[in-house]
Formats: sequence, C-alpha cells, structure tokens
Amino acid sequence: MHFIVQTKPFKDETLESYLLRLTRDNAYADYHELADIIWQSLVECDHELEGAFPLDLKTANLYHASQSSRFRVRAFKLVAQWAALAPLELIRLSWLRSNTQFGHLTALIRDQLLIPRMLLRENYVPICSECLKEESYFPYYWHLKPYKACHKHKVQLQSHCAECGELIDYRASEQFSQCSCGAKLKTMAPASEADIAVSEGLSGADAHHWVGKLAWFAYQYGHDQEHASFNEAFISYFKHWPDNFFAELDEKVFRAREKQLRPFNHTKFDSVFGDVIKVGKVAAPNVLRSNFVVDSLLSYFSDLVEKNPKQKHPNIADLLLNSLDFATLLGTTLEQVFRLYQEGQLTCCERLNKNERLQPDRCVFYLRQVVELAQSQGRYVGDFKNQLITPW
Repeated sequence: MHFIVQTKPFKDETLESYLLRLTRDNAYADYHELADIIWQSLVECDHELEGAFPLDLKTANLYHASQSSRFRVRAFKLVAQWAALAPLELIRLSWLRSNTQFGHLTALIRDQLLIPRMLLRENYVPICSECLKEESYFPYYWHLKPYKACHKHKVQLQSHCAECGELIDYRASEQFSQCSCGAKLKTMAPASEADIAVSEGLSGADAHHWVGKLAWFAYQYGHDQEHASFNEAFISYFKHWPDNFFAELDEKVFRAREKQLRPFNHTKFDSVFGDVIKVGKVAAPNVLRSNFVVDSLLSYFSDLVEKNPKQKHPNIADLLLNSLDFATLLGTTLEQVFRLYQEGQLTCCERLNKNERLQPDRCVFYLRQVVELAQSQGRYVGDFKNQLITPW
C-alpha cells in the first residue's frame, strides 16, 4: 500500500493532526475509514499487527497503547513507509511514556521534550484561528494546559464554541476550523501578558525549564493549571523568586521555635518544613539533574546552618532527615547515602544493627550534615549534578 498524496508533517505538529491531514489529502471520508484501510493492509503485511493501529483518533498516541505498544511502533513504521516518511517520523510526532519521573509524577516525552503528564490536556484542545488560516495543522503545545494564548498572534486561544458552548476538540470533530456543530471558530480576545509569556516559554527552546516550574508551582500551592488566573499567579510569584519562597521557610522556622516541644535533634525535618523537599523533586526530571527548587532549598539550609552553628544545645540546624530527603538535597542516590554512613562520613542518631538496611523514610541524619557534605563537592558539571561518590 502507498498513499497517493504523501503528506509531510510539520516539525511541531501533533500525531493526531498529521493523521487527519493524511485522511483529508487522500480523500477519505473520515479518520475511521483511513484507519480501517490501514488496519486491513497491516494484517496483510504482518498478521501480528491486527489491532495495532488505533481506530479512535483520541487514543492514537503511543502512550495510550499498553499491551500492544511495540506492535503499534511496528505499525507506525509501516504507515510512515507508505507515506514516504522516515521510519520513526510518526513516533517522533507521538507522546511516549517515559520511565523518568518528575518526583512522583509520571512523564511523557515528545521529540526530546520531557513533560509531567499532568500538563497534558485530555478532554479538549483550544485553537488559534489565525494560525489555522496560515497553516492548517495543530502544534503540540496547544495540548499543554498552561498554554492559553497564541504567542504568535497575541490572542487568547478559543476553548469553547461560541454557538453551542461545547469544548473544542479537533480529535472528536475531525475539523480544524469549525466545531462539531458546524459553527466556524474565531479567535478574538487579546491575551494577557502573563499568558503570552508562559506560551512563549512553552513553545521556545527552553521549554524543558518551564514545564518543571509550572508543575512544581501547581503542585506546591494546589493551583489548577487550567484556571484562567493560573498563569498570572505563576508569573507574579516568580517575579520575587526566591525571596518569597525563603520568607515562607522563615515562617515555618519561626513557628517551630515558638511551638517547640522536643529538642531539635529529636525533631523530624518534615514536622517543621513539611514535604517541601519531596514536592521540590517535581521541578526536574530526576534527582541527578539541576533542580532550581532543590538548589534554592540547599542555599536556604546552608544559610540556616551558618546562622545556627553546632553548639552544646541542639538548634534548628540539627533537625533529623530521612535518607530520601538527604539524597535529594545532596543530589545522589540512596545507595551512596548508605555507603557514606558505613564509611563514617555520616553520623546516625540511632545505632543500626550490623546487617540492618537503612529504611528510606527513617529520620536518622542531621540537617547540618547534608549542608557540610554538599559544600565539600562541586555542585554541577554542565546541567548535571556532580554526584558524590564514595571511594568504594
């Protein structure tokens, strides 16, 4: 099989958009007709590929495939061949699952852009009619929740049909410039400066820095990324970064001192600062990459240790950390933390049995130790942390 019209994808196009243009260019009635023909052709080529090509456009992306993901990859390669594309071109247009995480948040990757899955719109995709007039395709960043304004035309994306009031989703209507009800879609409202700034960031070369910030801000403060005021709050918050963040930490220290019931060297870190370190991991793909939140936390705790030197009586710098938080701040692994303890570079507040494994959530290390160890190493090599490694 070969397509008569061999449609070429745009670099920033979504997979669903490309499949719709392939349908339209080759004069098929709708995507389902195209999918049926591809389905039959795939079975003739390879009996294992029966059912591998998606019949529903909404589930076309590879991250939706579960048991048949490798077969869908093989199917996409054949379809790319029939459309005279590079073998991996349809896979490049897809959102793919990743075993890398933003803290505890699952991630998706598209053409080297890694994002937390929580940033991806599921039920609708807003449009800029001006963009569609220039080039009739959907770029991938229209699928991102914080992308609310067209960074090219400085107008608000249209998310609802003015006629029927329904959410706009080209994957359901299979139309680029009109709603399922048949009404023409028009973008009219000018966009706010905050929405434009976020959209420029998400569509630019440093989008990987923006997605971490947006995910962390939403998770840390419980904001809905699809709320109209989210981008305004986000931009306003980071105008004063990190002073406002440090002020919040100062407030936690003040309250801990006022309400202190136990010596600080018997007080768990999270009883004072909560899960600020755990949530901070959401700002970057993994613990070994540079993370602006974790770096700011380490800077704050370094200053806290300087102001509260080691004394006969314990102080706020002697809070107890667990291994997970310790590893996050130090930019290393749990295994390395345990080795540091075994070599005597870390002091444990409790005696462990000879062959006892250290539980990750057990609070046994002092806060000032992580600061002193971090100060003893070079923090970064390029964009990656210089992982502290023991002599083993």
